Amino acid sequence: MALPYIYYPEIDLGFIKVYTFGLIVAIAFLVGLWFSLREAKRKGISQGIIEGLVFYIILGSIIGSRLLHVIIFWDSYSENLISVLFLWEGGLTFYGGFLGAVIASFAYLKAKGIRFWKYADLVAPAIALGHAVGRIACLVGDGGHVGKLTSLPFGVVVNGELRHLTALYDFVNLVMLFVILLYLRKKNFFTGFLFLFYACFYAFTRFLTEFLRTDTSYYGLTATQWVAIPIFLTCLAVIIKKW
Repeated sequence: MALPYIYYPEIDLGFIKVYTFGLIVAIAFLVGLWFSLREAKRKGISQGIIEGLVFYIILGSIIGSRLLHVIIFWDSYSENLISVLFLWEGGLTFYGGFLGAVIASFAYLKAKGIRFWKYADLVAPAIALGHAVGRIACLVGDGGHVGKLTSLPFGVVVNGELRHLTALYDFVNLVMLFVILLYLRKKNFFTGFLFLFYACFYAFTRFLTEFLRTDTSYYGLTATQWVAIPIFLTCLAVIIKKW
């Protein structure tokens, strides 16, 4: 029997309200940092560089994810521009954050004279892990990205209707991706493979799950799907070329 979907956007402690989305996203970044430092120690890489890299990844991802979200949903923000800053209430787009993080981290490593791909491989599993934790924020505090109607037994009941809980699908997908990356990191692939595989795998699977969501379509595809296509094709082409 399908269960009703209940989420908790905020926790009222009396003297303060804690927004669960913002709290869990913060935890997700900390989990990503912890795993990155763990990997750096395992590989004998300076933890100071990793700390700086993760800082710029976090900064770039926050700016990029919010910027793309605001662009896509401009009508919701145009009359109240100050709400653009209310990150704790939700409204972050993954691919905006992904592109922002890549740009920021590339600039940081370039300034340090360090090879980008080596460190991209190191943080790839951490990104998948942190992203998985971040999806819990969507489940608990952001409405879970309730999707289209379904007849499958693992749907959730929303307003008397059985619907897909796409954030849950994404969480399971990311946990699986994290496990795969842990396995692949032990193999002797070319530098940059882990990061490219992560980006390629997630772009493909996210493209599929987007069909279950109720996001606005542009020429038959959602904004996320239009971004996922060039990322998937580019990463796949680089993998094939370097192979």
